[in-house]
Parts: sequence; structure tokens; C-alpha cells
Amino acid sequence: MLPWWLKHHRNLFDFGILIDHGSTDESVNICRKFAPNWRVVHSRLHEFNAYMTDFEVMEYERELPGWKIALNVTEFLMTALPLSTIENLLMSNERQGCGTSGFVIVDDQPGVEPDRNIALPLQRHYGIDDNAIISPEERQAIGLSKYPSRNRLYHCGEVGMYHPGRHSSFHPDHGLRVNELMIFHYGFAPWTELGIKRKLQIASKIPELDKKRKFGIEHLQGREQLEDQFQRLKINSIDLKTHEFANLALTSSVNN
Repeated sequence: MLPWWLKHHRNLFDFGILIDHGSTDESVNICRKFAPNWRVVHSRLHEFNAYMTDFEVMEYERELPGWKIALNVTEFLMTALPLSTIENLLMSNERQGCGTSGFVIVDDQPGVEPDRNIALPLQRHYGIDDNAIISPEERQAIGLSKYPSRNRLYHCGEVGMYHPGRHSSFHPDHGLRVNELMIFHYGFAPWTELGIKRKLQIASKIPELDKKRKFGIEHLQGREQLEDQFQRLKINSIDLKTHEFANLALTSSVNN
């Protein structure tokens, strides 16, 4: 995921801090190759503790002035308007941030490896608008989380004041959702053997205390459960080129 993610976001942002959470592959070298002016730091954590991970993220956020967002490597920030336009609109309304919209991306070509030389959103753009379905029962029936969870905070505050997992925030502007700013979450794409193994390995890093608190329980599913969830999501996915805001983002944010 890293080459696609880095090439996409280095075109949107002046600078980034990449937190290496104990990788044992070529991740660090890939970061330095594709974003040589960004900073790579090694996490001080050995487990994926929800509270401590977010505290660590906010420690690094505090170092950076200006507008910022904290993303996982499966999350692509997509925008239908230039970020500077959104920032100016927010500031003109005395806002210091906003919540993004969220889309769950689901592979429409499972088992097929995407082309490494083409932007991932141009190849995998089927999914579900995470904010369009409100009923918890309906959401769970089609494979979504009980409540919308793919929104992220885009802000210029000192830190994001996140709830565990960073899907919500104590920031006063988090509830202001800007439709033109969205997250494409590639949790179910590319749906290949490598993609499935990436999802399955996360469970080994979740501490027992977090499991008892029901933090990160979506990462504890076995392969059969994941396959079942993928199939339910796939049936309910649409081509996001038919979605007003997502299509604008696909034609503007990827090509800028």
C-alpha cells in the first residue's frame, strides 16, 4: 500500500511524519524513497494500544503547525476542491477544522493485483458511502460497523483531541462534516492474498486489555469471517464514479 499512499499524499501535503509501528519489511526504505523530505520515526510502542497509539500520534501532531490530518496507510484523503479552498472557507467561518466524509472501498476485482504504476483510486473505486446508512441493524447486515467510523478530523489545532481510534474527537469542529473532503478507506481492497494477510496480522498486536474494552475488535476476525464480510460489502457496493462528491474527488484529487 505504501507506494500508492505516499505518491498520493505527497502531492497534497508539504510535509508528513510517518510512524513506523514495528515493520519488519521494506516499509522504512519505501518511505524514504517515495517521500525523501518527510520524517520517518519509530513508534515507542510494542503493541497497538488504542489509547497510547493516539497519544503518540498527538505528540507528533503538536510539532506541526498549520493544517493536518492523521491517517492510516489504508486511508486516502480525497478532495473535490483544493485543500486551500476548504481551509479558507473554514477560517472565514471561524472554524479550525472539520470532519471528512467516509467511504468503505471494496474490491470489484478480488484476487487481481492492481497495477503498481497507476494511482490506486483510479483502479479500485467501488464502495459504500459510510455516512449514507444510519440504521445500526442495516449497517451490520451489509457488513459495516454498527456506526459510521470512517470519518477523520482535518484541522489546524495543536492536537486532534481524539477518542480511541481517532474515528471521533473532542475537537469542537469535528461534527462539521464537509462533503467535498472525504476518506477512501481501503480496508477491503485490494482483496488479494497479500491484502487479506495484512488484515489478519493486525490481531497479533492488539493487547489483551484493549480486547476486553472492545477496542479494535474488527481486527480479531478470522479469515472465514473476513471473507463473509467482504462478500456482503461487495454486494452492496456501487461504482463511486456515480457518486456526486466521490466522482469529483476521483477526477480532481488524483490528477492534481
